[in-house]
Amino acid sequence: MATMIEFSETQKAAVVSLLIEMINADGLVDPRECDMFNTICVEYGINDETFSLGQRLDSMLAVDMMKRMSDMQKLAIAQLLTRVIDADTNDDDKEIQLFNVICKATGVDVLINALVQEKE
Repeated sequence: MATMIEFSETQKAAVVSLLIEMINADGLVDPRECDMFNTICVEYGINDETFSLGQRLDSMLAVDMMKRMSDMQKLAIAQLLTRVIDADTNDDDKEIQLFNVICKATGVDVLINALVQEKE
């Protein structure tokens, strides 16, 4: 079993903001995406106060906060975003575009490329 990456409450609020943005990216809120979001909230112990803060947090600020996280935290968030994208079994172009923008803006794309090269 993989080790759970730790986040502060403020960082969790950023995660909430980014996940909500991903759920809304394609303009359709699928119940399976909401179920995955709720599962993630339980897994990471996101309480009502942190959830509420995340709802109000501007997604651009959330991306900026993510930039300052550790590489492992960034990769964990990328995995969480992927879980939401995959939840409805419809990888919409808008979701993929948003994922790519977040990864490029936070340096996750470089981290993923380094991991891929490491495995080759």
